[in-house]
Amino acid sequence: IRCDKTSPCSSCRTAHLTCGVTSTAATAETPANGPPATQLTPPAFTSSSEESHFRLIQETLNEIKDRLGKLEQSQQEPKPPFEIHIVTTERNALFGATTIFQNEPSFNNQSAQASISAELSAEEANVTEFNMEIQSSLVSLKSRLQGQNVPSSVNHLYFPCSSSRLSIQNVELPPVSIVNAALKKAAGQYPVLMILHNGFRDHMMLEDLCKKVYLPTRPYSKGEITLLNGLLFYLLDTYSQENSPDLSSSECAAYAKLCEKNFCDGIQEYECLVTPTLENIQCLMIGAMKAQADARPALCWTIVSTGARLCQSLGYHREAEVARDPPELANAKRHVFWMLYMIDKIMSLNLGRASSFPDYDIDVEIFVLNRDLSFCAWDKVLVAFIELCKLQGQMYDELYSARARRQSPEIRSRIIDERASSLFAWHVGLKRIDTQHAQDSNDLDLIISWSDFFYYYILTLLYGAKTSPAAATHISSERYQAARMALQCHVENCAKLSANKTPSMRVYSGWVLLFSSFTPFLVVFTHSIASHSQDDVDILSQVLETLEAGRNISAATNQLYEDCKAFLMFATAFVRSTQNSFGSYNQEDDSVTFPLMGISDCNIVPEFDAAGGFESMQDDLLPMSAFLGTYLGENQAMSGLWNIDFSQSGAF
Repeated sequence: IRCDKTSPCSSCRTAHLTCGVTSTAATAETPANGPPATQLTPPAFTSSSEESHFRLIQETLNEIKDRLGKLEQSQQEPKPPFEIHIVTTERNALFGATTIFQNEPSFNNQSAQASISAELSAEEANVTEFNMEIQSSLVSLKSRLQGQNVPSSVNHLYFPCSSSRLSIQNVELPPVSIVNAALKKAAGQYPVLMILHNGFRDHMMLEDLCKKVYLPTRPYSKGEITLLNGLLFYLLDTYSQENSPDLSSSECAAYAKLCEKNFCDGIQEYECLVTPTLENIQCLMIGAMKAQADARPALCWTIVSTGARLCQSLGYHREAEVARDPPELANAKRHVFWMLYMIDKIMSLNLGRASSFPDYDIDVEIFVLNRDLSFCAWDKVLVAFIELCKLQGQMYDELYSARARRQSPEIRSRIIDERASSLFAWHVGLKRIDTQHAQDSNDLDLIISWSDFFYYYILTLLYGAKTSPAAATHISSERYQAARMALQCHVENCAKLSANKTPSMRVYSGWVLLFSSFTPFLVVFTHSIASHSQDDVDILSQVLETLEAGRNISAATNQLYEDCKAFLMFATAFVRSTQNSFGSYNQEDDSVTFPLMGISDCNIVPEFDAAGGFESMQDDLLPMSAFLGTYLGENQAMSGLWNIDFSQSGAF
């Protein structure tokens, strides 16, 4: 019934409601200084349905009012100071048909074998009266087994009672113009960091991701857009360090931060951590590298372990499973698997934890070398470092694991000699790689020369495993010489970087310093205060100068500099003193031995005043002995400086 404009109108009379026209007219006729208007009384409802209908209208109006208020508030929020491109992503849009890998002992595989046996038996059946029943049951069985490959609740990665989450999410990205300019520049020559992180398994990966996201023809997953942000972050961050007429360094820096935030937000979401897809695993690979660069070894370890689990879920560790894919896709899977494997083995030895990639269960082949000579040498170097990481994994399993600790000293010495020979052969083989036709051959030659530091640093860890668990902490002459050579190689590497005036210091810190425990520094430090060696203090000082030059590259490099500075301050004051060392120094074989303290004392880190000289440190020698025993004793040599946290104790 439409309002007939009377007062009260026919509609209100029919619904037994107070007429709005009457109330408005009465209010308008009330003088400003007159008595207050009479409060409207709730209408008298003739039935409960009318009352519920009225309440529903009120709730709807309140909801509309709230939404209008939120819309007005969002329009008033400050916009970003730069242009952005907003895209919409769907969670797990491409994960519907993925089949989870299961090996021979699983029920599914055993069921398939049993089905084959049943089918063969049915073909040989001669009893005609049961043929129909046998064939019918066989069809039912085969249908049931074929249904196991169809996505079902068995493979769901959420609890049925969990709250539903939004399937669509808006993401802010750099504008098309900036991304297009960066891609055009990269088409001519990719930065070294992009070669290392992307690995150039697919030269068009970044460009293809940009096409999927900026010009979508189908829904794309959260993993794809997170991977895009990760790759764009490294590309734009690299260009932000350069002066180019086509790309503003300030704009590249601003958009690199945007991509960094998007990547970190995406990689920490539940779907990325539990959903086994190639894109999610590639995101975890990049995230592990970033975590290490941000001085987050625990986060790096967690991300790599998660990546290992997802790789196993998809069967990336088995060649028979990976070989079913087209060559390009199979190579992409092999590459991301071995990259995570490499990081895991390094972190395993550095942190003293068992690897998440057990070698006894891996038979997948290493990716095929690139046919393009510009990148083939890069692939060869990467494969060589994967082989080095295999050696590191063997070192932990055979010398530092709980089972290895029960081995006799004779067996351990034999293993050390064998691994030392393997390490020497690896070093010689790496030096023979031809880099003549490689892109950025100078940078690749630098990386190969950096292997000297890796060789002596790992040799330091290898010789550190000779100590018996019941014996005192011992630094043999071989271990000390290896540690000193490692530090000298580090100083020479930094001198080459400075002389060439290349931006490769970021690569060196990210792939050499931050993926080593820097235990050689601790070994030479201990030798210096045991032997009162000024030569040791001098080499430690040279190392500190190189670390100071690169301390602003990342939080991790700054932390490494501050830690080494604290040790050098102690060594400088101690060597200048005339007091005896707390350990036993054997001048004939140039070795150091000092007793281990109780476990309760191992967490004590001494405090001292460097300006006060040695006299202010005499009471701290026993705690220092316990501290060094913790980080240099057997099965602790791999810990190095990454497990040291001075922030809580206020030491040094």
